[in-house]
Amino acid sequence: MAERLLSAKKCENARPGMPPKGSKAKPNGPYRLFDGGGLALIVMPSGAKYWQFRYRFAGRENTLQIGPYPAIGLEKARKERDRYREVLRSGADPVTARRVERAKVAQATADTFAALADEWIEHRKPFVSPATVERDEGIIRRVLLPKLGALPLREIDATMVVAALKKAQADGIVYSAHRARTLASQIFVYAIGSGRATHNPARDAGGALRPKPSERNLSALPFARVGDLLTALDGGQGASAVTATAIKLMLYTGLRDAALRGAQWKEIDLQARRWTVPAERMKRRGNEERQPHAVPLPAQAVAALEALRPLTDRGPDSYVFASTGKGGYLAENTLRIALHRLGFEVTAHGFRSLLTDELYRAGFRSEWVERQLHHKDKDKVRAAYLRTDFYEQRVPMMQWWADACDAQREGKRLPALPDVPEFKPLLRAA
Repeated sequence: MAERLLSAKKCENARPGMPPKGSKAKPNGPYRLFDGGGLALIVMPSGAKYWQFRYRFAGRENTLQIGPYPAIGLEKARKERDRYREVLRSGADPVTARRVERAKVAQATADTFAALADEWIEHRKPFVSPATVERDEGIIRRVLLPKLGALPLREIDATMVVAALKKAQADGIVYSAHRARTLASQIFVYAIGSGRATHNPARDAGGALRPKPSERNLSALPFARVGDLLTALDGGQGASAVTATAIKLMLYTGLRDAALRGAQWKEIDLQARRWTVPAERMKRRGNEERQPHAVPLPAQAVAALEALRPLTDRGPDSYVFASTGKGGYLAENTLRIALHRLGFEVTAHGFRSLLTDELYRAGFRSEWVERQLHHKDKDKVRAAYLRTDFYEQRVPMMQWWADACDAQREGKRLPALPDVPEFKPLLRAA
């Protein structure tokens, strides 16, 4: 057992420039008070005091700094000395052992659930739609990060995951709780594959959740109610000006929710009545790379955007449908919630079905309609050769559609079909 030459009082009373008798320390210089077993308290001229552990390893003398006094008291310093003496007995160098120990702590701190979740989201972005990224980021942020975010991955067990999921379940978001378990499991699989976790505590956590309630499929808005919707949107009740305009633009263009909500003013040319949605917000069509999508804007859409411009246009990079949320623009469920609040139990995505049905019913060519919806051509041979986006044909088609919506609101007959030359097949029949 190492000697215990010091006492708490000796440590406290040690003063700078006052080394003990027999010390070889220079006047007004630092000096050591030895406790035995290699442990010493260094007293600096400034009055600061530090613990050191001195030892021999591989024939050489080394010094390991234990830490400052009084933050580390005498008894704690002795425990640290004894721990490092055990390291010596095992044949290892205490300095090297501590470096490894600190590296592990640093790695564990870096490999928190929040850090890996962010990394996993970025890793997956090229392979999923922007809407999926936005939805999953929101669920991770709301359900998983509050309880798991700051924890090192290796320290998380199944009970911690279940606690996070049950909190969401108790808050009434059962679907999100189940989706959060799936996302957590995927994050742990990614961490295991990259060598930063050894097990997946989320894999079996779903058994602790209540079953998902049966889904209630909401229908698309029927054309007979388009006039009611436009009247409600213009009434200023149940939806902000930004949200009301977003719903109108979805009706007038048939754009997907994710492609529409993140719009920036630089994408829209009001004079040319053209909106060019960048590739990164468009859904991937099959195995193809995402492509930008040119959208003709009917006069009604231009008027709605002109009215909104003073409220949200703060420069080219500002969001058209700006909000105070994390993304800076309307959140994923905003349009659906607004529609329900206005009394329309329909989905925002259902506007695409409405548009498709009515344009086909009016007799517009399928190539024009499908290009407007940014659909992939199901005929692989034709898709390989047909490169046009039929923009010129889609301009009068979408103006007819907006006029038809107005006619429905005003109780008038549908407008006459535009005088657009019939589409001539670009491929000769086989």
